[in-house]
Amino acid sequence: MSFDFLTRGLELTSAREREALLYLKKHRILDVLVHLTSSILFHQPDKPREFLLDILSRIKIAKTTSVDFPYLIDDSNLVSMFEIMDPTNQGFITPVQYKEALKNLGLLDSDEVIDENLEVITKDYFRKDV
Repeated sequence: MSFDFLTRGLELTSAREREALLYLKKHRILDVLVHLTSSILFHQPDKPREFLLDILSRIKIAKTTSVDFPYLIDDSNLVSMFEIMDPTNQGFITPVQYKEALKNLGLLDSDEVIDENLEVITKDYFRKDV
């Protein structure tokens, strides 16, 4: 959900309210809250506080290492992604498909190269590496 969608229809009557809304937008606070809420509803963990703390710590690590945080991606999502790239269910994808998947997930810059010696990428390799 976009910031504009979440704040649409708000009537800001004071300068302080407008300032607060700009602060939320600048620091993407609503994005974080939407992500946390979506994650907890999607995964429905037994220990929600620990789950939320884990997500926040992963976001912090991603921020400090300049690596994009993969929102709502878990093992089942990776399997689904692999199966989309392998519609004939051969059990493998090409290195070109693999590279595109990594770029789409924000895990590979367009100028980076992958191991060109790999002839095919298996589902297990894909899940472990990604």
